[in-house]
Amino acid sequence: MIYNLDKSQYTINGENGLPESYPVPEMTQDHLFYIQRNLNKNTIIYSANITHRGLIDESQPIKLHWIKYTDNGKIAKLNLIQEKAFGYHSSKINDYTYEIKMLSYDKLSLFLHMDEEGKCSVITKISDNNAYLSNIYVYADEFGIFPQIKIIELYGSDIKSKLPSYQRITI
Repeated sequence: MIYNLDKSQYTINGENGLPESYPVPEMTQDHLFYIQRNLNKNTIIYSANITHRGLIDESQPIKLHWIKYTDNGKIAKLNLIQEKAFGYHSSKINDYTYEIKMLSYDKLSLFLHMDEEGKCSVITKISDNNAYLSNIYVYADEFGIFPQIKIIELYGSDIKSKLPSYQRITI
């Protein structure tokens, strides 16, 4: 079970992080994690892509889509530029585990894993502990043509303790 982190548990100085007023998307069976940004409340959803045989799709292990909260919660595909910003590379470790590297920040290793019951989750290091990733918040300066990422916040739950996990990465 993944526990949501109440950001008010932490004192964070400096630039603003994830606003408390941002919506939390409804969890679905294949939902893995989501990304929100300082630009607006629109949210990118990362979902497991499972084949008809019940395995992770080798060619595209994760599917992405928007929830456009600024447009009444409309579901939309990412365009090509957005796919480059929020897309990923994957490497198959075995039929049940893939390493995922985000295109916009490849220093963070994410591992998509399917357990014995067929449930998928994404595991990463959050504050030096293995954790189930629930969401990411990205703070970027909007100057110029391409935004410059300044802060990445990781939210999840520690695999062993099941307690909420948080880490702020300053770029």
